[in-house]
Amino acid sequence: MVTIKEIADKVNLSPTTVSNVIHGRKGKVSPDNYKKISRALEESKYVSNMGGRLLGRHGSKIIAVILNYERRSEMNVVSDPFYNQIVGFLEEEIRKKGYFMMLYTSGSVTESLRLATAWDIEGLIVLGSHPDDAKNFIKQQKRPVAFIDTYVDKESMTDDFINVGLQDFKGGYQITNYLIGLGHRRIGFFADGNQLLGVDHQRFAGFKKALSEADINLENPGFFGLDYRTNQRHIFLKKFSETKLKDYTALVFTSDFLAVDAINVFLDNGFKVPEDISITGFDHNIFSEQCRPKLTTIGQNVQKKAVLAVDFLTERIQSKQAIKKINLLLDVELIVQDSTARV
Repeated sequence: MVTIKEIADKVNLSPTTVSNVIHGRKGKVSPDNYKKISRALEESKYVSNMGGRLLGRHGSKIIAVILNYERRSEMNVVSDPFYNQIVGFLEEEIRKKGYFMMLYTSGSVTESLRLATAWDIEGLIVLGSHPDDAKNFIKQQKRPVAFIDTYVDKESMTDDFINVGLQDFKGGYQITNYLIGLGHRRIGFFADGNQLLGVDHQRFAGFKKALSEADINLENPGFFGLDYRTNQRHIFLKKFSETKLKDYTALVFTSDFLAVDAINVFLDNGFKVPEDISITGFDHNIFSEQCRPKLTTIGQNVQKKAVLAVDFLTERIQSKQAIKKINLLLDVELIVQDSTARV
């Protein structure tokens, strides 16, 4: 394999100058020399030694994307369509900025912090963190961190706090209001798990507000928590269809993934959507378009969320100081399709 010294001899410049080009330090090399060396590197099919870069003093150029996901041992997290989509956009943006992405799934803050130290990570992007875990990240992590879809109290938002999220409350409120406008008054709410945390908590709060404004009592129980294990979830949904479905005219789900899964179970048990039950989701991902009937849902711009998180984080890395406190909640959009009907 060709070496930096051989490239330097070929272009009649110093190894240090060649190294500056390899590491993207344009400010230290004239434009003409930068082009000359870049051409020589391409012609020689030079491959950078990442081990050497990690040992250098100019940063590892690695950004870790942490999926704060406690179910990793039971379920492949990237099989979740939302995580699959946003990880793809994050990788694209991180690469455009001249960094490398390391993907890590963890349900432990301590484990994630250990990773950051071991690999000399320059920055972290943390997705879907539990509020308490986010507080620990903020307190313990010395490297720049950007959160996505994370809710913490204002007291925990330090000057360098970065979060790019969604108007989840508005989404829950908006889609429930739409159902009420169709005449629905017996509406159930289905969440991911038995604890309403983070985005699900906000979406449920919006759901409750819409019911309250329409003088509709919240059904007992207030919500149904779905198991992340497919078999257990299907057993519950089948039993629900046999014993409780008749008590509702519409069901609100906190994700398209869960909504489409429920539609399939209900169809298998003889119920038609939306003739027998109206169903809504949240995200507007590929599932909502490919299922039949197409899913009424709340749309979000996942790509914009990823782009902004990477922009804010890399700006923080390069400035080496706190830019400003950022807690940006992107807007949502009601997407009306075929899974809902008037009663």
